[in-house]
Amino acid sequence: MAKENQNEPLIDSSKLIFGIGQVQKITGVSGRQLRYWEEQRYITPIAQQKGTQRQYSFRTLFLIFHIQRYLSQGFTLQTAVEKANEFEKQMPILRTFVKAQLHGVEVAEDRSVIDFGFKDDTHQQRVYGIVEGDKTYFEIKNVDD
Repeated sequence: MAKENQNEPLIDSSKLIFGIGQVQKITGVSGRQLRYWEEQRYITPIAQQKGTQRQYSFRTLFLIFHIQRYLSQGFTLQTAVEKANEFEKQMPILRTFVKAQLHGVEVAEDRSVIDFGFKDDTHQQRVYGIVEGDKTYFEIKNVDD
């Protein structure tokens, strides 16, 4: 039986490339805005051959999405870019933590449970993340229970 490699990404995101039209549809940001953001060096398209449409990496698409999200919350463009860049810096840390701590997910119709593993090195308690509709919280349970 093949063993799953936990360190391998599901998708090589460096191979996910989006044309400017796709980016506009996904993010709701106009081509004019995207070109302005490029001029201001907030975003960078993938190097392209002359005469071809602009293309963006998955990382840049993610950045565009978050800039737009912060703009829609009322932030200025400069602040939105700063917040989006800060969020992008946090993502590898969050991925590392979740990858190391995630021990399983049980999905049910009314309640889902995320197993984050043992609370500490004593292995006496486990930490669970609970999702009930829009409500989320943690539960800590003794292993004996």
